[in-house]
Amino acid sequence: MIANLKKSGLFDNHQGAQDCLKEMELLFTYIEAAGIIDKVSFDFSLARGLDYYTGIIYEAVFTETDRVGSISGGGRYDGLVGMFCRDSKAVIPSVGGSIGIERVFAILEEKLMAENAVRATETQILVAQVGKGLTAERIKICAELWDAGINAETLYNDNPKNQKQMEYALNTGIPLILFIGDQEIADGVVAVKSFNDGEQEMIPRAELAARVAQLVIKHPVLLKKEEQAAAKEEKKAEPEAK
Repeated sequence: MIANLKKSGLFDNHQGAQDCLKEMELLFTYIEAAGIIDKVSFDFSLARGLDYYTGIIYEAVFTETDRVGSISGGGRYDGLVGMFCRDSKAVIPSVGGSIGIERVFAILEEKLMAENAVRATETQILVAQVGKGLTAERIKICAELWDAGINAETLYNDNPKNQKQMEYALNTGIPLILFIGDQEIADGVVAVKSFNDGEQEMIPRAELAARVAQLVIKHPVLLKKEEQAAAKEEKKAEPEAK
């Protein structure tokens, strides 16, 4: 591109344009030497800060999609820094840029969510109740799990409906849910279910913290729906394999 522009003679009578072509030629020499020529493109339509840029300008874009435009931009501004010196006419060669941090975060968040690596909460297990009047019991179980270093949570109302508790866990990415009811209290157990493979087991209260810690290792995050379905099918096939 630069070679063609020089051959065309379009800028033979414009010193500024010739200087620009020389700078671009030097820049692309260095870019090629650095082995990143495939990551740079020359764009005639690019325009930035005509009041203060005095040389090459650039923008960085996220190449997998163009939905957010550029995520960084900058260029050379020899006269900008000098404006803040005692000698306001001082020419101090400078190159700088800025990053659109919100756009970068938006892209990273979307990428992590696609990889199921970001969650709305750090909670590993939700303590739920079946029946009424069990708020104190839920808090007691949470305290026991907290003491064991397990991130547990419970809904902060007295008698939450079962569906509401299930939906809260799924919507916030909690992989495990613990159920406590009058029968479980009488039997000295709790029911713990994994949303990932649908497996539910009864755990003696004396073994609660130790067993939940094992389940947290096995189910660190809530899987995507299609992955949950695959895990459940695999779980169903286990007895047949045996």
